[in-house]
Amino acid sequence: MPERITLRRAGGDEVVPLGAVRAGDVLLVRCGERIPVDGEVASGAASVNQAAITGESAPVEKRAGDEVFAGTLGEVGALEVRARKVGEETTLGQVRRMVEEAQEKKAPVERVLNRYAKLYTPLALLFGALLWWWSGDVLRAITMLIVFCPCVMVLATPTALVATIGNAAMRGSLVKRGATVEALAKVDTVAFDKTGTLTSGEPWLVEAIPLNGLREAEVLRRAAAAEKFSEHPLGRAVVRAAEERGIDIPDPEEFEALPGLGVSARTNGHRLLVGRPRSLAGNGVGVDAEVEARASQLAASGRTVVLVASDGEAAGLLVPEDALRPGAAPAVRRLRELGVRTVLVTGDNRTAARRVAEALGIDEVHAEVLPQEKVAVVERLQAGGRKVAFVGDGVNDGPALATADVGVAMGVAGTDVALETAEIGLLSDDLSRLPHLLGLSQKAMRAIRQNLVFSLGVLGVAVGLTVPGILTPVTGALLHELSSIPVIANSARLIGTEEKPLTGD
Repeated sequence: MPERITLRRAGGDEVVPLGAVRAGDVLLVRCGERIPVDGEVASGAASVNQAAITGESAPVEKRAGDEVFAGTLGEVGALEVRARKVGEETTLGQVRRMVEEAQEKKAPVERVLNRYAKLYTPLALLFGALLWWWSGDVLRAITMLIVFCPCVMVLATPTALVATIGNAAMRGSLVKRGATVEALAKVDTVAFDKTGTLTSGEPWLVEAIPLNGLREAEVLRRAAAAEKFSEHPLGRAVVRAAEERGIDIPDPEEFEALPGLGVSARTNGHRLLVGRPRSLAGNGVGVDAEVEARASQLAASGRTVVLVASDGEAAGLLVPEDALRPGAAPAVRRLRELGVRTVLVTGDNRTAARRVAEALGIDEVHAEVLPQEKVAVVERLQAGGRKVAFVGDGVNDGPALATADVGVAMGVAGTDVALETAEIGLLSDDLSRLPHLLGLSQKAMRAIRQNLVFSLGVLGVAVGLTVPGILTPVTGALLHELSSIPVIANSARLIGTEEKPLTGD
């Protein structure tokens, strides 16, 4: 959020602290500035990146009457915004409040030893006293206290948890607490955010369709020349695609960003316009019924469609797309093999969400949801008896990450809010780590149970040998110390647990 904003008043513009803004004030948001309030566009037009709040992968064109959110970024164009909600009342303020409330609700995981610690020491003292009274041999009583010392049981849990955390760290995953390993072992449902989590969060050109007899390379060259000086993410995707194909991109002789429309440029004698088909059709560009039908067909799958116009005629259609992460499909497939249900929860439109879910084989889809609605989805799953891990990267994912049984944040693409709230950070943004972490945590819990059974067995044998006087204080101490070695060894093997290779795209 900006610290100071431009307030529009009758006497002129005034720069004031953000805290001085009240509902009903009109603010000026220039190109490249963040919108500081929830409100309505009073005038102007701009492309607004609101992925932090809604999760939409592409900037949204905003005009008079449209709703805007605090914390979103005006990328191209300027807006006058009439404030409706400020401070803690904004959607971003509610995100902060929900994160705090969710974190307060989380109860710490109880350890087995903590639960019985208040009984263990008095019981050991009682057994020692009874043995002394029964046998009259103080050395037997001392031996009983020695073998009852719970070192092996104390080592059973932390050694396995530390080994698991170490294994995860060596493979690029930060697990913040040992309690997270216990919670992760019980997870049976994984909910994913879409943009920046299952997808890269950055558009890539996937298709270029030439029109009116032009070649694909020529359409891409003209489009890239028009977008060369643009800062719009879709424009950068077009330029990057042309460079990857080795196309020479000339500098435009003239360039103008047209807020809410696209870009206009002149190069090699051609007047170029690049923007949404419907917008360009109303601005002097000839778009026939066949081109409109083709654009509508492409847009029906949830993709963004961009029209390239040259000298007033349609020259081609470009289809940029927020590409799936390379490891997303095999990671989801592996989770399903482990018996884990997968859910997609995103603020993006329903068509785009369904297309991603179908491509990855995700079981359940919730689209067009705001941060508080993501929390509601997680709570409904938990109310149905599910243990939920939520994987996200944005500010809007913070409350859901805090509410879920386990929050997993993308480390490179993720925001500070997501990383701070989540219990696990995937530092390399590699989703293939998630199935490994689930399997590893289950192995860790099995190792802990094995350690506890072994330690209780050793305790039973030691007590049985102490009562008739077979063990002395020295041999009792030796047995007690040596029994720690198998527990440590059983836990240490978790460090070397390898990831199961994920196959497929």
